[in-house]
Amino acid sequence: MKARVSISIDRNVLEKLDREVDNINIQSRSEAIEKIINQHVSERKKCVILAGGEPQSLYSSELGCYRPLARINGKTLIEDMIGKARKINYNEILIIGAKEVLSAIYSEIGDGKSLDVGIEYLEEKEHLGSGKTLALAKPHIKGTFLFMPCDHYFEMNLEEVESYHKRNKGTATLVIYSGTEHEWKKSSIVSLEGNLIVKYIEKPKYVETHLTSLMTGFAEPDIFSYIPSGKITWSLQENIFTELAKKRKLVGYIYSGMWKNIHGKNDLKEMEK
Repeated sequence: MKARVSISIDRNVLEKLDREVDNINIQSRSEAIEKIINQHVSERKKCVILAGGEPQSLYSSELGCYRPLARINGKTLIEDMIGKARKINYNEILIIGAKEVLSAIYSEIGDGKSLDVGIEYLEEKEHLGSGKTLALAKPHIKGTFLFMPCDHYFEMNLEEVESYHKRNKGTATLVIYSGTEHEWKKSSIVSLEGNLIVKYIEKPKYVETHLTSLMTGFAEPDIFSYIPSGKITWSLQENIFTELAKKRKLVGYIYSGMWKNIHGKNDLKEMEK
């Protein structure tokens, strides 16, 4: 169904629009405007924030809140992440998690209008691993998307990571921390050959490298083909990333700056310094 609207357009823009009307593919100004609007809406960039798992695993009794809602420099972690995504025009935010976590986040930031983004909350009714958490975003994804965990603080340049991902044409690009200031036994570590991650190890038994996956990066819709359907437990770390690494479709972006998985007050104080 069509709706008639009245709009004002700059004359120079209107002249450019008229040049799009060729009476073959586009028959009128109205058709040209509709096509441009459709392209703009369908190409809005998506950011997926992963807040899946059992709600208690994300709750910090020390902080008195779910970790995404911990405050650093006057802002909640999730506001900070959304702001960094919006800065590079990822304005459509998908937050995936259990009902309790989503409700707490919604109470703080609502539908995203105050942050100049659109937010959609996707409830994970049963946790079957981080891969299945990501799979809930599939119906909403048409192109390259940004993904990140809900409880990390970082200062990497996401625009550079996005550009690196597009140049290297992997199914996914992960930000890889090159420092040693972390407890590697609780991390995911990787081995690199050039820019390719050729080995991905979740919670290693011994230290092979100090290259640590930050679980933040960019991916193509093809990543969903690595997630089986049905009621099966499937993990990003143990299943998807390991398989992409074997197929040499997982790219690593080396980063040596500030980041922290926020668990308690000491982590916040460290980042605020």
